[in-house]
Amino acid sequence: MHANTFYRDDIRRTVHVTRGVLNLIGVWPSRDDSSALKIVRTKMLRVLCQVLLYFIFVPGVLKIFLKESNARRRFKMVGPMCNSLIAILKHMVLIYRDDRIKDCIRHIEEDWEKVNPAEDRKIMMNNSRIGRSLAILCIAFVYGSGFSYRTIVPLLRGVVVTSQNVTIRPLGIAGYYVFIDPQKTPAYEIIFTMQFLSGFVQYSITSGACSLAALLVLHACSQLKILIARMEDLTKTEHFSAKIANQKLAAIVKQHIRIKSFLNKVEEIFQYTCLVEVIGCTFILCLLGYYIILEWKDNNAVSMLTYSILLLTFAFNIFIFCFIGELLTDQNMKMYITSCTLDWYYIPHKTARGLILMIAVSSIPIKITAGKFMDLSLNSFGAIVRTSVAYLNILRTTSI
Repeated sequence: MHANTFYRDDIRRTVHVTRGVLNLIGVWPSRDDSSALKIVRTKMLRVLCQVLLYFIFVPGVLKIFLKESNARRRFKMVGPMCNSLIAILKHMVLIYRDDRIKDCIRHIEEDWEKVNPAEDRKIMMNNSRIGRSLAILCIAFVYGSGFSYRTIVPLLRGVVVTSQNVTIRPLGIAGYYVFIDPQKTPAYEIIFTMQFLSGFVQYSITSGACSLAALLVLHACSQLKILIARMEDLTKTEHFSAKIANQKLAAIVKQHIRIKSFLNKVEEIFQYTCLVEVIGCTFILCLLGYYIILEWKDNNAVSMLTYSILLLTFAFNIFIFCFIGELLTDQNMKMYITSCTLDWYYIPHKTARGLILMIAVSSIPIKITAGKFMDLSLNSFGAIVRTSVAYLNILRTTSI
């Protein structure tokens, strides 16, 4: 019999937002008892997503280097191509870490099944609610700004007739399709639809990675809170035998090891994803700021508003990564402080000696990093924004 009789509902409520997004791109791990048909369908979905991403990236790169001669239009294509490359890399990393993601999801399910006291379940539900809210906010920002850039702006731009009496119908992202004229029917309609679907995949990857990070890190924070409560409970009993004290300490050490193992897997999943995110967002924030300045000079209010929304979206996306990294760091620090300030003299002396190793292990917390060279925190977010502004100033000074 499971300790938590509501664990199925709790698990479904915790993962349903993240699972819904990651299922769209074939990244949500299949269960061990999944049928062969479902596994094949997931692999085909992954291939299809990669094809759609390359459908934007390859023609865009070809147009930049082979077709486009105007320096300003060429430069304005760099941002979308960088964003497409980031999506391709993040999708590949998430697919490569499929086994680790599956282990983490199984770990979460086991924790929900085993949670027993009502206070512990309440802690997990509160953190689950925070993670779900962050995921929903990220999805709303990314899909809203992305689709406005891919569909609303091109449609509002309308049909353009050149001085040579050539009619040009707008596309979300320009590209060089070699043997295909994207302005002719039905090529235009097909390409426009493919770009829409490619954008949908791209936004699903961006929001899915952020949602998954929020899900895993907030779950780890809830487990650390429960561990802190157990550590404080260790010294609250006035009279207990050495056997009971040893059992309580053993349960605490076992849970601590389990949490660190979980966080090690989370770090393996996200260290390269966060590295791509940090480098890409730093560069794209700089480019978006430059695009806003250009549209301001041209008095193009619609494009300026769209780029401003995209700027806020990318800033918000990297902020979520840094925010959850800060939450994890703070929770690790609270656990370390708790282990150092326990009233150890209330427990048997032989049992209290075991606290030394626990303090030593707690002093080296596991953090979410970007490729092992930058810890994700609010200070990191400030550094990313400052770096983007510095690059923007250089770009503005040398180009305008």
